[in-house]
Amino acid sequence: MCLHGYGVRGYFWDPVRTQLEDAFPEVVTPDLRMTDLESLIESTKAMVFSKAQLDRRPVHLIGHSLGGIIAAICARDLGPSVVSKVVTIAAPFGERRELPGRLVRFLLRHRLVPEILARPRFFSAQTPPERQKELFSRSVPESRQLQRQLLQPVWFHTELFDSPPAQPSLSVYSVRDRIVSCAEARAFGEALGSELLELGQNENVGHDDFVWAPAVAGRLMHKIVAFLKE
Repeated sequence: MCLHGYGVRGYFWDPVRTQLEDAFPEVVTPDLRMTDLESLIESTKAMVFSKAQLDRRPVHLIGHSLGGIIAAICARDLGPSVVSKVVTIAAPFGERRELPGRLVRFLLRHRLVPEILARPRFFSAQTPPERQKELFSRSVPESRQLQRQLLQPVWFHTELFDSPPAQPSLSVYSVRDRIVSCAEARAFGEALGSELLELGQNENVGHDDFVWAPAVAGRLMHKIVAFLKE
């Protein structure tokens, strides 16, 4: 089960769906309930639990950004009988590197930031422009409640992981990510007791390149599949 992040829905995983379906009997990419953090967490836990009950086997979870946080919370709260392994991609933790100022928060809330200025923060040149435009054209405005909950100096889940979950996990992050800093994502991987996969300067991977840059996504999904199957 693949869990998307903020501002998108299950279609975020479309570029890698075929590769994952070649490796696993079923791949589920649900639209998460993003009203607020409480409903997001509880509804996702209920969905994961129901899927494991239906299949009579635990579920592997892959989560990108906010979806990675939710995947880890599901693993912690539901246990290994429901969640078998977890992969987090560019998921933050701890104190935020920086908070947007009041003006920037206003512009983001009302979607007034020009796309031509916003896209370079999410992508490198490895994602073709037409793919960048496609993902931005399908972006979803989230609720003000969720925005307020996420724009805090310390990430909301930081106190939840004073010890690692029982499940094996892999945490993937990039030095060149301009949305979630390398330090924040590495800190989450360490809190989870994860195997760490850090993509360096020369690999030039942006926040959404993990899934939407064809060459990057192809290599990364190969590593993720190997981790989940080992």
